[in-house]
Amino acid sequence: EFWKDEPEIAAELEEVGSLIQDAIDRSHSFVRQMLAAQVRTSGKLLRPALVLIGSRLGKPERRAEVKRIASVLEMIHMASLVHDDIIDDARTRRGIPTLYAQTGAKQAVLAGDYLLSRAMALVGGSEGDLEASAVSNAFSRLCESELEQDAGQGDFSISTATYLRRIAGKTASLFALSSYAGAAVAESDKCVQRRMHRIGYNMGMAFQIQDDILDYDGDKEKLGKEPGKDLLCGIPTLPLLEAMEIEKALPLEDQLLHRITGKAKLSKRDVVRAVRRVTELGGLEKSKILATTYSERALKDIHALGNEQVSSILLGMFDKLSDRKK
Repeated sequence: EFWKDEPEIAAELEEVGSLIQDAIDRSHSFVRQMLAAQVRTSGKLLRPALVLIGSRLGKPERRAEVKRIASVLEMIHMASLVHDDIIDDARTRRGIPTLYAQTGAKQAVLAGDYLLSRAMALVGGSEGDLEASAVSNAFSRLCESELEQDAGQGDFSISTATYLRRIAGKTASLFALSSYAGAAVAESDKCVQRRMHRIGYNMGMAFQIQDDILDYDGDKEKLGKEPGKDLLCGIPTLPLLEAMEIEKALPLEDQLLHRITGKAKLSKRDVVRAVRRVTELGGLEKSKILATTYSERALKDIHALGNEQVSSILLGMFDKLSDRKK
């Protein structure tokens, strides 16, 4: 259990889970059945946890509203995962069949859309400093990044800057919103709200880069998927881009990654060879350096918060995410 060392956060996350369950229970029985497993298989609940943690920098009497917003952001994340699985043709997530695998693309899309509509309806009456536009803007960025990634599927010639822009929209925007939202709803100082936004953004960037590293360096059993899944799906991520940049300096006959990524269709053998080659060329090490850069930026702001309890919780969270294998 990711939050076992923080019983207060764990207890509040249980309440957030109940709010999500209530929202789903009030839906049509058909939708309710489809989405039941989505709630049960929620992962580390990082985004709602960031909302809860950020709220500790403001007014305690806002706690009920904070939990409601935490549930909203987790529902948005859940919906994005449903859509992700369709785009990636993913049959399992964390070793469990996806909604897409169980119901097909059409019903999974509609279920994801329904989750979003429920989430956005809950944002409307938000109190405190959180504006509905902050939520809709983050979600727009998430959608734009997903659309760009899908349109560019199989294009391995993108720049590192393009990759970073995509993950900023796909992952960091929701991390940033979550960190900021808790502080905003609890009406903490504006400078604290901005600092929490930065912490979430940099944490999200580091998290996604690490996630992409694990796709080349992780354990199949712990990942719940084969290494190299992104490559097989035509998604260029940082370890591959860094390795391909290094490979450009080699003679043409040694440019294995360029040959593999130039194919119209990749075999599993191609993926195995590419994963090994990325490691050999140092793509993982270069990616880890950039992940560390984002981590250090987040840590600098965490230490500057001036609240020992909140800093301690965030540092503990950071340590666990840095050590993860899945």
